[in-house]
Amino acid sequence: MHPLRVMSNSSNIRSTLNALYITTPVDFRTYASPAVNQFLKNQKKLANDLFDGYDATIAPIYSQFDLSKPVDYDLMGPKRFNYSIFLYFLKIVEVIEPEEKVSVILEIAETWYDARLTWDPTLYNDIRILYVRQERVWSPTISSFKINDMTDFRDQDFRMVGVDYRGHINSTVSLKMSLNCPLDVTKFPFDSQTCVIQFSLPLFAFKFTQLFNQIYHGILDKTVWKDMGNSEWDLVNLTNRIDILSYGDGFGDFQLATFEIKIRRNPMYYLYMIVLPSFIINTLSIIGVFMRKSDRMSKLNVGLTNIMTMTFILGVMADKIPKTGSIPLLGIHIVVNLFITVAAIGITVLIGKFKKSVSKKSVMSQKMERTLEDWIDIICMVVLEAAIFANFFVIIGFWIWS
Repeated sequence: MHPLRVMSNSSNIRSTLNALYITTPVDFRTYASPAVNQFLKNQKKLANDLFDGYDATIAPIYSQFDLSKPVDYDLMGPKRFNYSIFLYFLKIVEVIEPEEKVSVILEIAETWYDARLTWDPTLYNDIRILYVRQERVWSPTISSFKINDMTDFRDQDFRMVGVDYRGHINSTVSLKMSLNCPLDVTKFPFDSQTCVIQFSLPLFAFKFTQLFNQIYHGILDKTVWKDMGNSEWDLVNLTNRIDILSYGDGFGDFQLATFEIKIRRNPMYYLYMIVLPSFIINTLSIIGVFMRKSDRMSKLNVGLTNIMTMTFILGVMADKIPKTGSIPLLGIHIVVNLFITVAAIGITVLIGKFKKSVSKKSVMSQKMERTLEDWIDIICMVVLEAAIFANFFVIIGFWIWS
């Protein structure tokens, strides 16, 4: 690179930094005050004393409990290691129905206790909390349970934790998780699904550790839930509990910190793109099949075209939902419309055969039977149109009352 160009770039960088220093509203007296300097000295002394001899590779979990006895059998002895998960944000990213996967973003805080990281605040100018790199303290390895994939957004090299004088350690975690969520599509597209997010500490025996979980009260407000869903799914409920996964032997048991989310599908897309068009197409098709001045082949073409349309819609819907043993409500709606069209074609074929038999009779008989034929066309058209309207209003009723 040319030396003049390097000097020019360096000059531009200095100008930018100088402008930043001038425009940034920082009171440098705050950082140069005696109180801050004294705080930094006390904090350094605290860190040196606190981590002198501390080994971050050894867990502070008491493991000398008698596993053959009940949990907390010794009321005067040490308590189990406590680990808490605090959920303060959740966002639904996507729902992949054929694979029965739900992706969510979680913002959680985790808290645990380390008896080695305690101090007397009066010895350090009343410092009650210390912020350090997470690598300096021992951290529990929290595991997800029944999760397809989990991504931690935290920078591995810059994770921070807060340690208070009582030995409580706090950290925050930003996660994207892909959940296994069995879907019940019986009422599709007016369905609601319930999925669970579970965390555990499977490495440590159940009698050594105790899990807690909690939801921030701010996100339990239903007005906030609309921002936690997406364009297709709305969050309608959020709860937490602690489950016990037991194998009956007392040794393989462990706790699960469970967050349960209930989501409801927004059906407007399917109503506008499938239900309403199929209703209009079927209504017009029945009219076309029973038109008096149309020839038989034209009527059959109208009916067969409608059958192909309904079959195509079924194929589109089949790609959207999991291959389960239950038939979704929308599928039943489309199949009923398909059978109505098939019935219309069958009636048209029978009426065509009836016309051939009439042509061989007397003039008077032909007039009477043609009049009867016209009434049969009208009655069949009215009955089948009524069936289409009934089928349409049934699925609209599910939408209104769901």
